[in-house]
Formats: sequence, structure tokens, C-alpha cells
Amino acid sequence: YVEPYASSACEMVAEVLQYIMDGIKVRPAEADAMYAGIVIDTQNFTNQTGVRTFEAAAYLRKLGADMVEVRKLFSTSMDDYQNRSKLVSSAEIYRGCAIASSSAGVGDIKIVAPQAADELLSISDVDASFVLYEYDGGVSMSARSLGAMNVQLIMEALGGGGHQTMAGAQLAGVSMENARQQLLEAIDNFYDKRS
Repeated sequence: YVEPYASSACEMVAEVLQYIMDGIKVRPAEADAMYAGIVIDTQNFTNQTGVRTFEAAAYLRKLGADMVEVRKLFSTSMDDYQNRSKLVSSAEIYRGCAIASSSAGVGDIKIVAPQAADELLSISDVDASFVLYEYDGGVSMSARSLGAMNVQLIMEALGGGGHQTMAGAQLAGVSMENARQQLLEAIDNFYDKRS
């Protein structure tokens, strides 16, 4: 089942469940998990949503999805919150892109970096955000967009991939400065191809 206009796989599963519910019992925890998947993939119902997205969410609520429990799934520790705030405040703007970086040793950086990338999108005139962090002897990147810029193409140029609005890449054996330079070149190439 392929639906390019669906916001997420969880939306599609909820739609299918509506049609084949005979004998299938969805537990509240499963409804919570599917609802959480929609929340993540739509960036809290702000990106790539449509009527079907909200119908799927309403259906999951009817099955017992609990908004408070879903919100608890996304809670973070005070250390992670402070690390995310440091990342966001250290960002610089380059060609409509917010770019932040973190050195090694920052809490649970694999969780903090995507959250910081999401938060950077709330800044005026930012079309995309990129958070770079040292990880396993290289640099990982988390990229986000609200749709004006295709971050998947930029991450693919760096050996990564993803989706138009959420993507990532890992550069093995490079320094932070080298990774940042490669990212700036990929952004430049993206804009050059558009003109």
C-alpha cells in the first residue's frame, strides 16, 4: 500500500484499520504509538497534513490514544533540554538555513540534535535547519525543513538521505569543520541548481 500524500506510515495503518477492524482489537498503547508516529512525522500536525491525517488521528483517539501519554513519550530530561537550548542559541544563518553544531560529550545527542533542528525551524526566514554533531569518529547531521527547501537532496549529496522535510547524513572520519564546509557546499549547489 503506497500513498505518497499520507503524512506517515502510522496514518496509513490507521486508515487500513478502519476498513478491516473485524476481529482486530487495538490496545490503547498501540493507539498511542500510532498517534505518536503521526505527531513525529507531521512535526506536531504542522507539516504535510491533510483531512485524512486528522481523520486518522481522530480515529486513534476513538481507539483510546491518550494525548497526555503521547506527550509524556516526548518529554526530555533537564540536561537534554539545556543542551538543545545551547544548540539552538549557537546556530548561525547561511542562505536561509540555520546551522548549529555540537562537540562530543553532549548528553543524548542523537535525540537532542533532531529536536534542536525542529526548533530552529520556528525562527523567521529560516527555510531549513541543520544540526551537526560528532559521533563515532565522524560527524552526523540532522536536517529539517518546512517544505520550502528539499533537505533530502542536500543530505543525499553528502551520502545520506531521508525525506524532503526530514533527512540526515553521517560523514565518517571527518572533522566538524570539514563536515560543515561540505554542508555549505551542498547548500550552495542546491541553490545553484535551482537557479
